[in-house]
Amino acid sequence: MYSYEIVKRILETAIDSLVDNFAREPYIHRCEHSIHCELYNMLVVHRALDGLYLLNNEGRRTTLIHKEWPETKPRPEKKGRRGNFDLAILDPAEILSSTVKEFTEGRITPAFVVEMGLNYPLDHLRDDDDKLENSGFNKKNSGCNKHGYLIHLWQPHKGITKKDVEKLLNWMPEAKNMVASVMFFDGEVMVKHLSDTNLVNISKNEYC
Repeated sequence: MYSYEIVKRILETAIDSLVDNFAREPYIHRCEHSIHCELYNMLVVHRALDGLYLLNNEGRRTTLIHKEWPETKPRPEKKGRRGNFDLAILDPAEILSSTVKEFTEGRITPAFVVEMGLNYPLDHLRDDDDKLENSGFNKKNSGCNKHGYLIHLWQPHKGITKKDVEKLLNWMPEAKNMVASVMFFDGEVMVKHLSDTNLVNISKNEYC
């Protein structure tokens, strides 16, 4: 049986594991989409997230986890066009109350959404945060069973500067959604798991 809290725990554990994997081996993946696949594979092995769920009793079924799920609400700068979330997890009750047409058009509001970034400028992270908030995802919305997550990673060759680190440290407390991040700077791995307040300097030896 579906449980929001169990799924939330599974997703957050998977995100933290993804962060640890990247901190150990930042070149397992060449591109961001491969990292999407890693997180997807971490999730689909759980019984709480497998199975097929009926769409409005029409005899058609779908899964809970989806890639490239349309945004709930268009952003003003998109001029009425909706972009996509990198990964979304749907609630079975929302699936059951939706038609096949609503499903194919991406009109079901997800319970969980994830945005990821690899080697992007810091502005991309802030834009992703605003993107999630525009669709109603904000960690300050108490009592709302909707959670948004940001995962942003920087490989060692990107040459993160001290200014970049300071900007990220200053912005993290202002984030509207939960953030997990890894960057390599000055001989150390800087890691933020979801529950951390901010980036933490970790010796590379801890990930050997």
